[in-house]
Parts: sequence; C-alpha cells; structure tokens
Amino acid sequence: MDSSNSPILEILPKESPIPTTFLKQYYSLPSPIIKYILENASAINYFKLFQTCKILQNFIQEKYGPQIDVLEVGNFNNSYFFTIHARNKEIKIRGSEKIYNEFPKNQKLWIRKRLMFHCLPGYVSKRYIRRLNLSTVKEIYLFDTAVKFDDYKKLLVPSIEILYATVCCATNGFDIIFHTLKSLPNLKIFRLPWHRNLTNFVELTSIKRDKKLEKAEIYEFIEEFNENNLRRFVAEQMAPKATLYLSFREDVPHTVKDKYQNFVDEFNMFSSSKIMIR
Repeated sequence: MDSSNSPILEILPKESPIPTTFLKQYYSLPSPIIKYILENASAINYFKLFQTCKILQNFIQEKYGPQIDVLEVGNFNNSYFFTIHARNKEIKIRGSEKIYNEFPKNQKLWIRKRLMFHCLPGYVSKRYIRRLNLSTVKEIYLFDTAVKFDDYKKLLVPSIEILYATVCCATNGFDIIFHTLKSLPNLKIFRLPWHRNLTNFVELTSIKRDKKLEKAEIYEFIEEFNENNLRRFVAEQMAPKATLYLSFREDVPHTVKDKYQNFVDEFNMFSSSKIMIR
C-alpha cells in the first residue's frame, strides 16, 4: 500500500474564549507551590533558586534586597568614598555610611561573596550588620574595626570559607577562635587573636570538624611552650601541606620564642604541614 496516496486527516482544536482575568503562567510548578516557596524559603534556598530560575529574581530581591558580590565599607586611602564597580561580572560597592543611609527601610543588602569592614567604629559596624544578609557570603575581613561579640556571632554563617579579623572580640568570656572554628564547618583560612585567659590548644583540638584548615594565623600569641599540644592541634585541625602562623605579642620573652623556633625548625623537617613564627 502506497502511503503517499493515503488520505490526510487534519484535526483542528476547538476555539475556547480566554477570560479577561487570565494570568500567564511562567513557572513549571503550580502557582500555589511558587507562592509557598516565596513566602517560606530560607535565604540559602532563594540563592539556589536564583541560580537555576532567573524568573524569580524580582521576587527574591523584594524579600531579601538587592544582591551584590562584594561590599567594602570604611576608610580607604584615608578618605571615605562611595562608588560602584562592575568588572568581570562582579558587582562591588565601596563606601561608608552613605550606602547604609541609602538603603530603603526594611530592606537588606544581600552580600554573596565578600564583606570587608575597614577602620569602622563599633556603632557603624553594628548598623551594617543589622542591615546585611550574609547567608551565602564566602569571605569576611574585619580590618581595624570594632565589632562586639554579639554582632560577631551574627557574622558567622556556615558558608564562610575565609575570615580575617584584626580586632579582639574575646570579651565577656567569649573565646573568638574556639567559637569561630566550632561555628564555621566550611572554614579554610582564618586570622584571629589569641586570648590568654580563654584559648588553649587542648580546647581547640577538641573541636570536631569535617574539613581541615588550609591556612591559619594566630596573632597576639602568648602561650607557654607546649610541644605536644601544638603537635596535636596541627595534626587534627590542619590539612596536609597547610601552614599555621604564630605571631607573638611584643612582651613575650625571647626565651619562649626561641623554644618555639627550635621546635618549629625540627617539626617542619618531617611534617607536610608547616608552622611559621612571625
């Protein structure tokens, strides 16, 4: 049978009037599910949705504020200024209190990659922390910035991989190194101060973390020489080929520094992880 001579049957759909209240459906999921997600999802879930479904961008920004990659706030080159940079698809905002004052009320600024505070007084850093969404931030730098320990706790979101702080938040019984290591499961690099009355390597070694540190620096270090505790900390908290830097206070006796230096020289000969004295 020759199919080319077969009759062709054409079926046309019936026409149906479209009501004036018709709303175009942009989502593959039913509208009630989308509405539930928009009202109840956490910020980290919003970020994942944003990466896979750009149609939700406007809804996300309405609830969690505009998204930028980098926020740098403070005194740069001895002057305060406010500029916006967009290079290599990275959005960066630099400035001082002006950027805070321009925020709409009841809206937060979503920092996705890096937050830097430089030479900020405590009342300014506190205001910023209250107005920022840091649920997906990867890096935080606090340079010569006053941050109270309650506000510091708010900065410790699980996504952080790098944390530098040249301020001492170890007040009122708050051990900044212990709390940071315990709170940040993805932390790879840190620079934090030692606290003579709180921190010790025995306590730090007791913290159980799935990921080990690639680099760490402890400054204002004054610990009395204890070879076993230091060896154990490096073995359990530092990754292979990682480096631990110890920066001593000026009032630490040279005899203590010499003991550490002699130990470090021997330790580095046989270990893939290294210890450096600064």
